[in-house]
Amino acid sequence: MNIFQCCISGLLLSGLCGLLNAAPRDFGEGQANAAPARLLTNARHQHDHWTGVGRIRNQSQTLCTASLLDTRDDKGQSGPAYVVTSSHCLHRLNGAVQKDLPMKGSIHFNYFDDTLETIHTFPLKTLKWSSSQGVDLAIIELQSPLADLITAGIQPLKLAEEVPADGNDILALIAPEWDTLHLSACTHQTSRELVEQPFVWRVTMKNQCQGVGHGAFGGPLLDRASNTLFGILSTTTRGQPEERKCQRDAPCEINNGLPTWHAETNYGSPVTFLNRCFVNGLLQADSEECDLYPATSITFNNPEPIQQYFVQTPGGKSKSIVPRWNLTFGTNTPYYRYKTTRRAIDCENPALYSSPISAGNAYINDPIGPQTGLHMLCIVGVESAEQRVTNGMMRNALTLAVELAEPGPARTPNLTISLDKQTLGAYTVIWNLAPPFMNRYTYKYGPAATTDCLRPADYLSFPPPPAKEDQEEEVIDLVGPLNDHPAMAREKYARLITTTDKPFKICTYAYDQADQPSTLRVDLLKPR
Repeated sequence: MNIFQCCISGLLLSGLCGLLNAAPRDFGEGQANAAPARLLTNARHQHDHWTGVGRIRNQSQTLCTASLLDTRDDKGQSGPAYVVTSSHCLHRLNGAVQKDLPMKGSIHFNYFDDTLETIHTFPLKTLKWSSSQGVDLAIIELQSPLADLITAGIQPLKLAEEVPADGNDILALIAPEWDTLHLSACTHQTSRELVEQPFVWRVTMKNQCQGVGHGAFGGPLLDRASNTLFGILSTTTRGQPEERKCQRDAPCEINNGLPTWHAETNYGSPVTFLNRCFVNGLLQADSEECDLYPATSITFNNPEPIQQYFVQTPGGKSKSIVPRWNLTFGTNTPYYRYKTTRRAIDCENPALYSSPISAGNAYINDPIGPQTGLHMLCIVGVESAEQRVTNGMMRNALTLAVELAEPGPARTPNLTISLDKQTLGAYTVIWNLAPPFMNRYTYKYGPAATTDCLRPADYLSFPPPPAKEDQEEEVIDLVGPLNDHPAMAREKYARLITTTDKPFKICTYAYDQADQPSTLRVDLLKPR
């Protein structure tokens, strides 16, 4: 070897060693874990790698964060453009797997604080697959193909091969409600099964990234070193008290059958299994390869099962409730199988399921318990008595959760009181129901000096009976529930209370499902 060849070889080896020793790229740009979420900009194209993360808005005007998937094959062949987000952010439908449904709405890409004039908006086309049973995931096809988005400068995210190990550094991209993209850094943690009634998620992950709240759900969870997508944000306990655990917007983990609470914690669903679901850029409805299929849809003929029962103690005065499932339902398959268990993940194990049962007039009324804690009901649909079990069938099993609890005081009444913007000297008072913990209210109100909250007389039930035609009241019912979502009809009721030149007093008791009263809550309304 001559001197020239030696020099060239030395340079090549030196360059190779430099590449091997180079530090991996930090897509977090030095941001400390658990630091406040940072507003992102992109006027100088410094964050072009996140132009494919944006704000999605469906026809009901729900705001979520969503990510464009890189579904190109090894040869660069692409097909439709698909985005992923949280299913229960788009809607709160439990039981039904939705697929191949026309969808209205749009998604805004290049969604940065300083690029609002160059936002790229694309209309939605089809809800390809959506479910909140077992996993919280929605896959949406856009009207434009992926190639058109890439030509427009929108960069899709690649799916990670696997979920990071516990303690690895990760990033969350979020678009808070009525705001643009923010970046948050934290570490990845595994979590137990999760209950946020009526949803049960069996395979979950958690973190303490900051800034997560309404609008952020559906946002991508990214490996900090590779910028690959391994999960999406689903829910959080931020801003919620522990006494609401397991209820709406207050998820709890399940530990040995008991609900456990982790404050200021976000939860998400893995999406790495989607690597097997795209072939030549197309989503494949192939149950042999993609665990999204086959999909069972359950529709409840009677109201969803009561979410908590109280075990009556000997000699106790609480209302006796017989703990049975009492579930009447329909399926999109001619047969179903079911079982009961203490662990939600067991729903994905085919062992101990019943033999196939005809889905006509489907009804499950097995007893629950008698042990206290969480109990699970698992249901899968089957096409025939001979249908073999697949991974997708078990991953799409429906799980319902019920808790058996010892009787105790009902939770403190939850009221929201605010000055009415339209009526001078009036307050809007909202009683927030949260069955089974706050199943009903009794209340009374009047001048503070003469209203005795401890005197049992004059309490009204809530919601109150309609006023007689000849009765004049200082209280005016607001029309209907305060939210258009059907699930809210049982959650919020309001009255308008007009004060005089003296303060008013409101006395409230809450009653739980066992009709046990809470401690007294007293609120004073100042005159205006």
